[in-house]
Amino acid sequence: MISEELKQKNFNLFLTKLRNIGIDLTNIDANLASKITNATFAINAENNCAYDGSMLHIVLRTLTPFALKINELLPENIRVDNNSIIKVCLLSHISKSEMFVKNDNQWEIEKRGILYKYSPTNVALKMGARSILMSQNLGINFSNEEFEAMMILDRDDNDLQAKFYSNPLSIIIKQANELTFLQN
Repeated sequence: MISEELKQKNFNLFLTKLRNIGIDLTNIDANLASKITNATFAINAENNCAYDGSMLHIVLRTLTPFALKINELLPENIRVDNNSIIKVCLLSHISKSEMFVKNDNQWEIEKRGILYKYSPTNVALKMGARSILMSQNLGINFSNEEFEAMMILDRDDNDLQAKFYSNPLSIIIKQANELTFLQN
């Protein structure tokens, strides 16, 4: 668990980092801001990523640094612009703010460790597609490479097109997410 003060600090850092790369969310709806501030990174207790405020905390302090470090390790001719990495890292998980709600089923919490559940919705979009939609509703656009990277976690592991033809940004984002789950 993290304090309300740290959650607010993380949200302010999220806004600052976006502003630093040219994205201004000063007019973000207060309800959405609260949802993003309190969103969980995962639903299951067993991986230590399921708690109020974990989404921003993990994205800012684990996922983004991993992605930037992976990029730094690449040969110069395939490195990606750091601003694109930051943009995709910060925005690719925002859909979790609307996808997950606290679980009120005590049996599932106690026996299965499912602290959050999927919220009811009328659209069947995976995380990346939903995050793109939310971002576009906030006036944020993506380059082709950023769009692909936003969608990379929605793709199946046996998707050969994604496996062999993804752009470097997508590969960095996928690897950083894998390392993030290992870390936590």
